[in-house]
Amino acid sequence: MTLSEQITEAFGTRAADRLTLPGDGVVAVILAFNEALRFPHFLKHYRALGVRHFIVVDNMSNDGTAALLDGQADISVIRTANPYRDYKSVWRQLICDRYLQDRWVVFPDVDELLVYPGWPDLSIDAFAGYLDQGGYRALFTPMVDMYPEGPLKDLSYRAGDSFQDACPWFDGGGYRYNPLKGSHGKRYRTPARHVFGGTRERLFHQQAKRPANALDRLLLSTVFSLHARAPETRPGRKFDHLLFKLVKNALPSPAAVQSKVPLLKWQGGTVFSGGVHGIDRQVTVAPDWGVLLHFKYLDDFRSKVAEALARKQHTDNAGHYLDYNSRMDGLMEEGLRYPGSVRFTGTDALIACGLMRESDAMKRWRKQAAGT
Repeated sequence: MTLSEQITEAFGTRAADRLTLPGDGVVAVILAFNEALRFPHFLKHYRALGVRHFIVVDNMSNDGTAALLDGQADISVIRTANPYRDYKSVWRQLICDRYLQDRWVVFPDVDELLVYPGWPDLSIDAFAGYLDQGGYRALFTPMVDMYPEGPLKDLSYRAGDSFQDACPWFDGGGYRYNPLKGSHGKRYRTPARHVFGGTRERLFHQQAKRPANALDRLLLSTVFSLHARAPETRPGRKFDHLLFKLVKNALPSPAAVQSKVPLLKWQGGTVFSGGVHGIDRQVTVAPDWGVLLHFKYLDDFRSKVAEALARKQHTDNAGHYLDYNSRMDGLMEEGLRYPGSVRFTGTDALIACGLMRESDAMKRWRKQAAGT
């Protein structure tokens, strides 16, 4: 089957094989369903970064998303009725194989805002230039859940409002940095480790096979802490997995992965692990970390969870959404903030918590670029 035939089959329309894109600049590839509330600020953020074009795969939204996106010169929309659950990885791969070979591509969800060292002054094109100069082909990013100061019932977010103003708080601790369990970690070789924990495990996904012991606490606070370094060699990775076997049964299962590889210089045939949490080949990942600020907890949280449970298009038949639903009344009445919450004031707040990293090389590059 030719690439054009694969595209037509995966999207159910030939329109996906007939897009016209600019010849340069960073392109965003987005999968969306019913995101009219978030799209205005999302687009404002990524346009401010300097994203040149947006390819939106609209999975038959019925909330006005299509009308909102229609007629915007820097947006190409592909509408498809094919199930997200079966095609989410394939859609991204085919679009990139068809149009974006050896170009920088960003893969955000509509509730995610990418930030990185130097933001907001450093454009995404300039940042990609730094990555090119270093020989890097990917950026690793923790996903940081953002939430409001008070109960969700008191939030009155309106389309176009700043996400950060509505939800300026995040968990400053409670994260870990470890390899994936089982065959999934072997199949998807980049990144070597993922981030877990934070808000998700503080509030929702907490069930483990056994209580943590002293060895677990030692390893999690040292070897698998957020400030640790992932091994780069094959023997190092094997030893990392062996160490992780000692603690894995004391950790929540299934655990929600809180990291992605959302900025890639595309290589044809790359396969994602469903979402953009991992890829099937080893590529050179920058030592610097960006962050995806994740704005799930707006005042539509209840309806979004109900929608996900009804559609069953997410991982494990939207199993994690059952956990969200079980805590819904408490979140609506009490909110998510706790004594360990940190207010987002810029990238320095993320760096201080270990959620963002800036290498010495990037610090030097930024000084040179600024002429200081």
